[in-house]
Amino acid sequence: MSEKLDLKIVVKKKDYSLAVHRNKIRRWIKEIFRKSSVCGSFVVVVRRGFLEMGFEAAFSVIEPSLNSLIIDSENK
Repeated sequence: MSEKLDLKIVVKKKDYSLAVHRNKIRRWIKEIFRKSSVCGSFVVVVRRGFLEMGFEAAFSVIEPSLNSLIIDSENK
């Protein structure tokens, strides 16, 4: 795996019409990946309802999956 994080975040304008909301979602996703300290390339597609969850709820949903990716990559 590469040492660098390459993160692509897709937030549809149809789901979140305000740029402020789309940018906030992107910041949240970047922060979640930064806290999980994963490396590699990821594409994250955000659907309607993500912003309404709140950061803590989103973190608690995404973070265990990222941790399992780290454990799986270490075992290979």
